Amino acid sequence: MHFRTALKLEFCRRSGRNPRYSLRAFARDIGSDHATLSQILRGRRSLSPRMVRHLGARLRLEPSIIADASAQQSAEAVLRLAQSPGFRVHSRWIATRTGLTVDAVNLAVHRLLHAGDLVMKSPTSWKTTRPHYA
Repeated sequence: MHFRTALKLEFCRRSGRNPRYSLRAFARDIGSDHATLSQILRGRRSLSPRMVRHLGARLRLEPSIIADASAQQSAEAVLRLAQSPGFRVHSRWIATRTGLTVDAVNLAVHRLLHAGDLVMKSPTSWKTTRPHYA
């Protein structure tokens, strides 16, 4: 399950118990800004691995779920960058552009290769197989 979906489900669960429970209250309870949370839930803003760890801890999710969701967000960041013009096939360059560590970039690339979302055409050319990482 994607972290964004988990956030939506948790908000629906809480608002189902209390129909007056608002997005502002949910944002306050999980330590986020309500406007940012709204953009995340609508898919207008991507989640950073750091935000996943923060929100996951506030939601009291299991550490393994948080770690997997964080790794998934790292992979999404690498894939979005790989689809951009001027992309360079260097872990350090990717790390500086995404704000990830080189190790996190390498794990994300491995995850994308294993899922088939990224193909290495040559040592200097990578190709994405999906328009968006879901």
